[in-house]
Amino acid sequence: MMNKDKNFKDFYEQTLVPELIMLDRERKKVDRRVILIVLITVIAIIIEAKIIPEDAGDWKFVIQPLTGILGFILISVVSKNYRLNFKNKIISKISTFVDKNMQYTPEGTVPEEEFIRSAIFQHSCDKYKGEDHFRGTLGKTAVEFSEVVAQYVTRTGSGSSRKETYHTFFKGIFFVADFNKHFKTHTIVLPDTAERLFGKMGQKLQSLAINRGELIRLEDPEFEKEFCVYGDDQVEARYILSPSLMQRILEFKRKWNTKVYLSFRDSKVYIAIRMTKNLFETRLFKSVVDYNFIEENMRYLILLTGIVEDLNLNTRIWTKT
Repeated sequence: MMNKDKNFKDFYEQTLVPELIMLDRERKKVDRRVILIVLITVIAIIIEAKIIPEDAGDWKFVIQPLTGILGFILISVVSKNYRLNFKNKIISKISTFVDKNMQYTPEGTVPEEEFIRSAIFQHSCDKYKGEDHFRGTLGKTAVEFSEVVAQYVTRTGSGSSRKETYHTFFKGIFFVADFNKHFKTHTIVLPDTAERLFGKMGQKLQSLAINRGELIRLEDPEFEKEFCVYGDDQVEARYILSPSLMQRILEFKRKWNTKVYLSFRDSKVYIAIRMTKNLFETRLFKSVVDYNFIEENMRYLILLTGIVEDLNLNTRIWTKT
């Protein structure tokens, strides 16, 4: 990594700094507009508080929040072009630096059909969005990944009082790659919260999982403490989850220090990595001509492209037909 760091420092100074200086000028203009919108919004809310009569009923509690929401929307609108310019001019170049075969689309996402096909989550996917889509071939392995937010909806009431509420069941990185073994059935690896919390009773709870297929018992106690595995075929699940792959998945989970889900289906591996941080974003009210800030983006991208090496996906001992 030391050579990579040194090369990136040179790349940053020679290629990125000129672009960052221009972007920083744009940022300062956006900052001024944002401050103006915040001031106008606050003043409007204060005026509304004074002029709306006490007998206005529910309107008194609706107008001011709506004014605040409108101000937030305006801030998003005035900063959108700046955000996209940062991604197109900086993140795209970092992507090429990390691997020249990667294609980056700021407003793209892994297709919803792939997310659903993985069957990692059992909620209905009523709203799906994503950004920062990367696609390419790393070594011999075709991959794509993006940030994803997936939600399901609940409905209460009826008629004019009917209410819809959206609940986020996944937010993070969704990664898809060709797998280096051919298989016909579906195997899924989930975080084993039940066994960690309830021990032997947790094992019983695992076996009661609905629509997950058969609970797969593996001969790696360390792996089974962290994950539970379900599949359509015991033999094929063990063929996929070799001892070396289980160790690699454990190491991968420790590296990311978050919940990790895997699905092996149609000779692909799907990986969902929960994250609250929004990656590859610029910032306001602070200079972007900052090596540490830019380097952080590079390191996250190296972590993501490194999944291929982490899981040894380029090994082609097994031929796929």
